[in-house]
Amino acid sequence: MRAWSDLLTVRTGSSPVRLLTATLGLVLLTALVVLPAPPSGAARWVPKPVLDGNFADPAVERYRNGFVGIATGEHAPRALTRSPQGEWVRGGPALRTLPAWARAGDIWAADIQRVGGWWLLYFAAPVDGLGEYGRCVGVARSRSPRRGFAPVGDRPLSCPTYAKVPQAQDPLPLDPTLPRAGTIDPSVYVDPSGTRFLVYKTDRIPSSIRMVQLSDNGSRVATGAVSQELLRFPGVVENPVIVHRPQGWVMLLSEGDYTRCSYQTVWLRSPSLLDWSVVESGTLLSSATTGLCGPGGADVAVAPGGQQRLFLHGWTCFGKPRPCRSSLDWSKREKRRAVRSMYAARLVWNAGVPRVKGWLKP
Repeated sequence: MRAWSDLLTVRTGSSPVRLLTATLGLVLLTALVVLPAPPSGAARWVPKPVLDGNFADPAVERYRNGFVGIATGEHAPRALTRSPQGEWVRGGPALRTLPAWARAGDIWAADIQRVGGWWLLYFAAPVDGLGEYGRCVGVARSRSPRRGFAPVGDRPLSCPTYAKVPQAQDPLPLDPTLPRAGTIDPSVYVDPSGTRFLVYKTDRIPSSIRMVQLSDNGSRVATGAVSQELLRFPGVVENPVIVHRPQGWVMLLSEGDYTRCSYQTVWLRSPSLLDWSVVESGTLLSSATTGLCGPGGADVAVAPGGQQRLFLHGWTCFGKPRPCRSSLDWSKREKRRAVRSMYAARLVWNAGVPRVKGWLKP
């Protein structure tokens, strides 16, 4: 069996380079959630969502003594909680209006950050010229995460040059080795010096993850900055989130088909932020280790007290806080009332490897 990371490529100039790590072997640690075996005849214990009902691709940031969350959907659905363990309450859409360069359609997989006196919402909005699902990355801001966010600027942060929009601040030229598709799944990484970077995915397959430096206030691409491809994968990897640890940079990714229970959260670790040619990798969350259906779309937030929380979604069916069966059929999702509910867990690190230590209860 080929190692997952053996399929990754990184870009040097214009030519892809095969990763040097041909196999992970036993030296790599896989961060799996180990659940105790249930007694004979007993139903397996599985986590329950902290927010039942549709709240896919959650982006979560600390707000006062609790959190604010943003999800995929019309104008970026929002929810808040007053304490780390508190009840989540839906708060209506976050995005006041779509930017002028966008067309009607749902916002995908946003990110939310606080920068000084502003809250920034990074999002992927639909555009013309990239097909039915084509999207590009923009940013909006608000003085409070409870209020509406207004788009910033008159052009996207990142978008292919062949989309029918004003040229993006980070324009992606046509690449014959990638599909003619958009840019999605924005997230922001802040390095130890305070420099901000926008990390995102080019849509469809092969998947590529790119990064570009942002201005100090996070509302635009830094002057003269050019995005760099960090890695490429022949299948689907998405929702990149980068965390710095003493042992290196860890990237969390969702891998696979999001409509299936086999969708999972994986991690990569590199000794360099800009060079992912040699990585360690493993699986953080899967249906086999959690009992959830398609645990993905994960984001990391810091709770009051400094502990890290992992927020993610998983499919639940029939209006109940229980995972859909592993045989989830996308064509029957409406009949099964399948939605992606939000789960939360405590995230800890073992020698630079992420793992889950307990799930939060609703």
